[in-house]
Amino acid sequence: MTRDEIDDLADYYDEHDTTAELERAVPREPVPADEVMIVTSLRLPKPVMDQVRARAQECGMKPTTLIREWVEAALAGQDAVVPISVIMAAVAEYQHRRAS
Repeated sequence: MTRDEIDDLADYYDEHDTTAELERAVPREPVPADEVMIVTSLRLPKPVMDQVRARAQECGMKPTTLIREWVEAALAGQDAVVPISVIMAAVAEYQHRRAS
């Protein structure tokens, strides 16, 4: 949004009563604690992040999804089910290293 659009919205809400809309609002069900997603910052060297982006694109997913799957797989241990995208990423990494 541009600064002018933000100012227009602020002016609108300064001049209009939205109490009726808020009273009709229906709250959503709370998200169970084990399903809440937490945002965190992760610093990676640009070449590493470029590889993550490329791998994610190969897998048809967002880089953040791929990173989350890698972290979950690493934390799950050997007995856990590993997402297929993690397996495919490992295969691609193996093939890439063999070709180099």
